[in-house]
Amino acid sequence: LGAAAEYACKCLRDNQVHCEKLRGRLLEKLSIHLGKETVHAHGPKSPKDRLPNTLSVGLRNVHSGELLGSIGHKVAASAGATCHSTTSVSSVLQAMRIPNDLARGTLRLSVGPKTTMVDVDRAALIIAKAANKHL
Repeated sequence: LGAAAEYACKCLRDNQVHCEKLRGRLLEKLSIHLGKETVHAHGPKSPKDRLPNTLSVGLRNVHSGELLGSIGHKVAASAGATCHSTTSVSSVLQAMRIPNDLARGTLRLSVGPKTTMVDVDRAALIIAKAANKHL
């Protein structure tokens, strides 16, 4: 049991580092494709204080519901916060004081231990191409 626990702890740390790298790359690629003025990561300023596997990102002047309608069959993502509604900005994003032009375009994207850099690059490009059609 001790060896299993030790292995689980090692895997947990390795997965955390892997996911943090992927999350950072996803944000970087979205910013490159759409521009830093369009892309804004929500949450704590320091990436180390964010969940390692989740990127909450606002795309200025994009409606996340419409964007998901065009990419939902290619990229697994969700709109806004868990309590997001199609007609209004979520109370969570309001409490975080996210401006409406970013909150309406908020996507939640997750990566995992089996996600690759190629997966992240492909997802960023798909999202960016679709978002550019909405800008």
